[in-house]
Amino acid sequence: MKNRRLLFLSLFLSAFAPTILLSQNLKMKSVRIWDSEKSNFGGFVDLEVVQGKIISLKASAPIVQTKYLLPGFCDASVTLGSNARGGKTGREEISTYLSGFLAAGFSHIESVGDPNASNLQTEISKSKWLSPIITQSQKPALYPELALRKETLYQSGLSGSPDSKRNRHLPIFLKEVENRGFSQTELFAKRREGEERGYLPVAYTFADKTSWEDALDTGFAVIFHPMPEGTNLYRAQKRDFRWAPMLSILYLQELKSNPELGKEEVQIWSRLHSVFGSRWKDSLSWEGDEESSEKISFSQYKSTFQAEAEVGKNLLFASGAGHWGLFPGQAAIVEIRLWETLLAKPEERKAEFVNGQPGFWASLFGSFSPSILSTNRDPESVSQIRREIIQTLTLRTCSFLGADHEGKIRVGGPAHFSIHDENPLKRASGIFPIESMVLGGKLVYTPKPTKEGTAK
Repeated sequence: MKNRRLLFLSLFLSAFAPTILLSQNLKMKSVRIWDSEKSNFGGFVDLEVVQGKIISLKASAPIVQTKYLLPGFCDASVTLGSNARGGKTGREEISTYLSGFLAAGFSHIESVGDPNASNLQTEISKSKWLSPIITQSQKPALYPELALRKETLYQSGLSGSPDSKRNRHLPIFLKEVENRGFSQTELFAKRREGEERGYLPVAYTFADKTSWEDALDTGFAVIFHPMPEGTNLYRAQKRDFRWAPMLSILYLQELKSNPELGKEEVQIWSRLHSVFGSRWKDSLSWEGDEESSEKISFSQYKSTFQAEAEVGKNLLFASGAGHWGLFPGQAAIVEIRLWETLLAKPEERKAEFVNGQPGFWASLFGSFSPSILSTNRDPESVSQIRREIIQTLTLRTCSFLGADHEGKIRVGGPAHFSIHDENPLKRASGIFPIESMVLGGKLVYTPKPTKEGTAK
C-alpha cells in the first residue's frame, strides 16, 4: 500500500514537475495563468521555474484539459496561537495549521496578536514544516488604556516601542470601555505620530459604530471589522479607505445559535477544504453554547457591506482565522462565500427552497443561494464579482502585506501559485478547492492519495 501511494504521488508530481521532484525547478506546458492587469486568465503558455523564480512564460498551443494558475493568496489577519475551538494551538497542531493555509492557496499570511514569531520561524525551519510565508504586525495597541494580559501580547495605549523584527503595520484596537468614546484629538495625533515614524496605523473597530466613525474622522487609511448599519460616513468628508470586513467572525457567532444549520455548513466547508474535512470538521461543539445577551446579529451588517463594497475597489482580505470556528484556509472559504453571496446582483441569485421552506441562506439573506450560478459562457464574459474577489485576494492584499510576488505570476518573480483543474471563474463552487499549491517553485500541498490511488 505504501509503495502504491508513493508511485501515485510521483506520477502526480511528474505531470508538471518533470525536472526535479519537490525542487525549486519545474516546467508546466499549456497552462493558463491569471493576468493581474486584465483581471482574467490569459492564453495558453509554457511556464518554467528555475531556483524558485519564474524565468519564462512562452505562448503555447491550446489543449482541452489545461490547468489554471492563480497567484498565491494573501491573508491580512490571522492568529496562529488560537486553535479556533476556543483554546490555544499546541505544538503538535502547528504543522497542520500551517498546511491549512496552503490547502486553500495562501502563500502569505500576517499574524496579528501572537507572541513574537521568531521562535515559530525557527521551529518551522528546524522541523522542516511546510508553511506559507509569515509576517507579523507590531503588537496591537489597546486604546484607551485597558488591562494587559499576562502574555503581554498587547501594548497599553499608543506609546509602545516598535519591534524591528515585525512589519510596519500598527494595529490599534478601538475598544470602548463602559460606553466611553475616544478622544479624537489624541487619536488623530497618535495616528500621525505613527505615520511619521514610518508605520501604518490600522484601526480594528470590533464592529462598533462609534469606533468606526472615530476611525474615519481621525483619518485612518485602513479599517478592519464589519461596518454597522447606519454608520455616518459623512461626518467628515467621505474619502477612500481600505477595508477588511471580516464578516465571517460575526457569521460564525450567528451560526452558533442554530446548530443544525451550522452542521450543514460544516459539510460544505469539508468538501471545499481537504484539511478541514479530515482534521477539524468534527471538532466544533454546536450544542450547549449559551449566547450572551449582547449578541450581535450578523444580518444587520449585510446591507452596509453591499453598499460600501461597491463604491470602489477598496477591499482587503482578512480571514480572522483563529476566532471560534474559523480554521486556517477554511476561514477564507467562509469569508469568500459570504462576499460572493452579498455582492451578487439580483439576476444572479436563485431561490433556495426545500419542501416548500426557505433554506439556510434564504433565512439569513433572503431568497437566494450562496453560490453564483454556474455558466457555460466563455471566461471573458463571466461574473465580474469573482474577478474582483481574486484581485483582492492577490494584487490588493499582497501589496498591503508587501508580498515578494506582488500578488502576480510574472517573469522574474517568485513561483507562488495555486493550480486548478477547472476555470475558477466558471466553476459554481468558486476558487476553492485547489488541486495543489506551489511555493517558491516547490510543491507544498496536494491532496493525499486514497487507498484506491486517487486524489482525495
